[in-house]
Amino acid sequence: MKLRRPSPALVVSIVALVVACTGTGYAATLITASSQIKNGAVQSGDIKNGSVQNQDIRQGTIHQNRLSAGLIRKLDRGSSAGASGSVAFEAIRKAGPEDQPRNVVVNVASLSVPAGAYAVSANTVMTAFAGTTDPLEALLGASGSLSGQCTLDVGGVTAASSGTIIINDRQTPETFSMQLTRTVGAPTDIKLMCAAAAPWRLSETSIIAQKVDSITLTETTG
Repeated sequence: MKLRRPSPALVVSIVALVVACTGTGYAATLITASSQIKNGAVQSGDIKNGSVQNQDIRQGTIHQNRLSAGLIRKLDRGSSAGASGSVAFEAIRKAGPEDQPRNVVVNVASLSVPAGAYAVSANTVMTAFAGTTDPLEALLGASGSLSGQCTLDVGGVTAASSGTIIINDRQTPETFSMQLTRTVGAPTDIKLMCAAAAPWRLSETSIIAQKVDSITLTETTG
């Protein structure tokens, strides 16, 4: 019996079926080195999202000047968002307390923070209080100066700042600034306390606790 020659359409169909079934494995077997891939042949769309891991990138092969500005901004935002130092707590008091008596320590502001390592700073402006009866003149009795002081307390560790608030019967508003670092193992109250040798008031008070990864304390003598 004489066999009929297969039609061209049948041949094409058979070849297509074989390629469809074995093409991926065939390509994987043939490509054994990067030199076999033409430069520019593999595009971004050919790479599955998330398939390239850290271990797939050789150290020193990707430099910042080869990255787009948008990608650099995304990396910077991701880095800062993942760092514990990006968490900050703040307490503010725009005005007060007012007309506080001399030589009395007053708790001006407080801030509660969870366990962790912190860089803490505080600022406030102290002004001598002068009422209508001019109590400063009665207190001084003569030309001179009086001072005030504020103390920042973080779980028993303190930092203090002092300055002159009266010179020759004149108000001289003073800005007090304090800072310290502290690691606390439990929720802790941060307190700012002030006192002065004359009646006083405060304004623009702020306590900021910046959470950091860790603290390294170095004592220096010069």
